[in-house]
Amino acid sequence: MAGGKFDKLVGKTRPGTYINFESGRKNDVLNAGTRGTVIIPLPNATYGPAKKYIKLTVESPDAESAALGYSIYDDDPNRQMLLIREAFKCATTVYVYILSEGAKATAKISMPINSEDGASENTLTATARYGGSRGNAFTVTVDANPLGGFDVIIHLEGSKIAQYEGLNTVEELIAVNDPYILFSGAGALGAAAGKNLSGGEDTPATNKDVSSFIDSWESVHFNTVCFPFDGEEQASVKQAALSKVKYMRDGMGRGVQVVIPNAGSMDYEGVINVTNSVALGNDELTTAEACAWVAGATAGAENTDSLTYKQYAGATRVIGEKSNEESVAAINDGEFFFSVNDNDEIVVEYDINTLVTFSDKKDKSYRKNKVIRVFDTFQEAIQLNFPPNKFNNDSDGWDIMESMGKTILRQFEDAHAITNVSYDDDFLVDRVMSADDETYFNVGLQAVDSSEKLYFTVTTR
Repeated sequence: MAGGKFDKLVGKTRPGTYINFESGRKNDVLNAGTRGTVIIPLPNATYGPAKKYIKLTVESPDAESAALGYSIYDDDPNRQMLLIREAFKCATTVYVYILSEGAKATAKISMPINSEDGASENTLTATARYGGSRGNAFTVTVDANPLGGFDVIIHLEGSKIAQYEGLNTVEELIAVNDPYILFSGAGALGAAAGKNLSGGEDTPATNKDVSSFIDSWESVHFNTVCFPFDGEEQASVKQAALSKVKYMRDGMGRGVQVVIPNAGSMDYEGVINVTNSVALGNDELTTAEACAWVAGATAGAENTDSLTYKQYAGATRVIGEKSNEESVAAINDGEFFFSVNDNDEIVVEYDINTLVTFSDKKDKSYRKNKVIRVFDTFQEAIQLNFPPNKFNNDSDGWDIMESMGKTILRQFEDAHAITNVSYDDDFLVDRVMSADDETYFNVGLQAVDSSEKLYFTVTTR
């Protein structure tokens, strides 16, 4: 469905639901969106399908281990599973994206066959389902089954992951459609000692692959995306990520944010700039790796939650801790970073985004991610309940729409997400401008922020 911002003097061409947010401080909802979904790319994956999303949920986070080549609880050499684990500390759904796929590991397995014409040999070809060096850890064994036929056993790094019993032909083995190995060949099976696959190679991701990843965001419904790309060579793709999230928020009406390490001066509410990191025990995370937790925590936060002073579970110290002066400067620059509270816990210093330039239409409240979550969830509730062609564009339809809008306002007020609601004035159809197939609304909304700066004046006696 089309969405985004609109200009009253110009209007829109496509049917859709268009919403403008403007700061106004200068003088039972039917459907509500859910949060908790984050995108995590794996820039250094050693296995898996390239340029496709793999959906993982908190109910069964390891359900796609066959596609990843690892359990998410494994310590893989390139620390890709770490990103998923950190995101799942707060997120409910993780979409994993593998940027590039390397060469597939393979093996030719010679099997002695006893036929009526005498001893002969058949060849079974085993190919890793996906490319990458992880495929070299597969081993295929064909054992005679005492009850008849043969058992085909697959190991991954010494651990048995699949076994198919009592098979007689290669065609029967192909038909089981193993999720790890693609088998090919024809004819009878025969016993064969364990054979390692080889030739699997990794293909490093390029900036072009990252650009393809950015282009794919429109195809997924998500709240935040982790963008763990850092260094001077990634400066251009960071700008591309900024452009994309601006387009999705302003041009498509999608309430999404991107979390970028050392993003610099982005000056936009859709970007969270992470500028330091934490250690998990003796394991020091890079700033790019810490973005996975930030993205998961941001996605998992409700519109009534602030991440300010939220504890980072498992963190034991801050990497790149900032002094008081550095912290003040970082906040003024729109940085999201970690600090140590009075209980020696590792916490988020301040739940802010990169917006640092304020105006009448975007006052300083727009820098607060909690406020942005209120706006984004309200926008999603509007889009879910006010699709095109649901209501008549006449006085009866306007009455119904205003009634529904006030119900949405009440739900948000009851949840303490918004305040100072005027049910007579804060959701009205502009009955002068609304005509033909265009309906205009005037909505008032004041988000509830958290009490994060507390000032006491103590008079002593």
